[in-house]
Amino acid sequence: MKRILIQAGNDPFSVPTTESTLVRNSIRGNVGNLMYTNAAYKHLLAPGVNEITVDTTHFAELTVADAARINDECDVFVIPMANAFKKKFVRHLGILADVVNRLKVPVVVFGVGAQATLEYDTEFLAPVNAAVKRFIGAVLDHSASIGVRGEFTKDYLGELGFKDVDVIGCPSVYFRGPDFQMENPAGRQLPSDARIALSTALRLANAEHASAINAAILKQHPDLTYFAQEGRDLQTLYWGDTSVAAQRYTPMPDLSSHPLMRSADVCVPLEPHSWIDSLAEFDFALGTRIHGNIAALVAGTPAFVFAHDSRTLELSRYHHIPHRVLTDIPADVDVASLYAESDYSAFNKNYAEGFQRLLDFMSKNGLKNTYEHGDGGAEYDRRIAATEFTEPYRRSEDFDQADLLFRMTMLKEQNKAAADAAARAEKKAAAQAGRIKKLEAQIVEQENRLSAIETQMKDGNAGRSRGIMKRLSSK
Repeated sequence: MKRILIQAGNDPFSVPTTESTLVRNSIRGNVGNLMYTNAAYKHLLAPGVNEITVDTTHFAELTVADAARINDECDVFVIPMANAFKKKFVRHLGILADVVNRLKVPVVVFGVGAQATLEYDTEFLAPVNAAVKRFIGAVLDHSASIGVRGEFTKDYLGELGFKDVDVIGCPSVYFRGPDFQMENPAGRQLPSDARIALSTALRLANAEHASAINAAILKQHPDLTYFAQEGRDLQTLYWGDTSVAAQRYTPMPDLSSHPLMRSADVCVPLEPHSWIDSLAEFDFALGTRIHGNIAALVAGTPAFVFAHDSRTLELSRYHHIPHRVLTDIPADVDVASLYAESDYSAFNKNYAEGFQRLLDFMSKNGLKNTYEHGDGGAEYDRRIAATEFTEPYRRSEDFDQADLLFRMTMLKEQNKAAADAAARAEKKAAAQAGRIKKLEAQIVEQENRLSAIETQMKDGNAGRSRGIMKRLSSK
């Protein structure tokens, strides 16, 4: 059997609690990250063919020393990724390149993408070019090709000189296997008692416009459920804040004072399967979160993407998910009109071809999949069905003694960690100040030496001048 090591925040069959998610950050900042890592796991879980384990070491915590461990633990290292080509991820790309360069086993990257503007401006990515080239170069030294999210990312890597690039979209879209089709709501009327699921990113270039759209949706459907996805959302729900009392407000729902946090039913999924199961109960999902909408599709619920950057736009285009560019959506948008506009004909028509392209990519890189070489995902589905996952987290005012004790302990640990970090920063600043002081002293010393040399040269030149004049006057 081939030993496959997948880089992910969590094993698909583990049951995270609210507390463990807060402490471990198993969602890697956003539960959407587990959608594509779990999907990659399912696609590769072929009993008797592949043996899969999960490496939960975060990208930022990997070191070159991990290369020896990875070489020992697997025959191939699989890295499912998302929008990694961005300024915020430059350090991570550097770490990954350092590790990959030291690996002896093949490395396969699934679904990586660039994050730029809606206009697909590759100049926007100039600050990350060097890190991307180093990372992609390292990966392609260990694989036949690299799998990217869409045509924009392929074109970007082409500009950097890379040709071994395959467009495969996101593996999470193919969670249900080769025969999946969406029921098409196009032209139909949204039920008057429709259950609406909303998702929204917290950081957007057009936050004020997105805020107005969210407000219009909430006004039309005050009973909607807001599916928040980020670790910071979980922190806000779990700890609360003083924003209401302080009368602090933000356009996006990252404070308790925001209408979506106060008026809507708010929850944060801790892993993908309870998220998908919850979304199966809704009539329509919409918003700026690409994996919030993909989770709905996997659940069989029609979704509509508000594309707000290159990553959400290229995935929506590649998979033919109904969408509009965020800036083209009116602030007073009508939810029912978006529902009637959600035409899944192209999605259904192109699904099989896209699915086969994903399988071909795996085969090209020496990976056997569950659909052509295994049980078609039956073992994965059986193990998921046998697992009782924690429901998405909702705020509660009912705390028992153990819960209060945990919160107090966690606060204490967080305060200590913050104090330790501050002490390290202070020590580092003091060391830097010492080095600066030493350099300043060296500079002063060098300046004094230069001044002395200039004086010597001046005195020497003056002496030579007097000697010449004396010799001339004696003739």
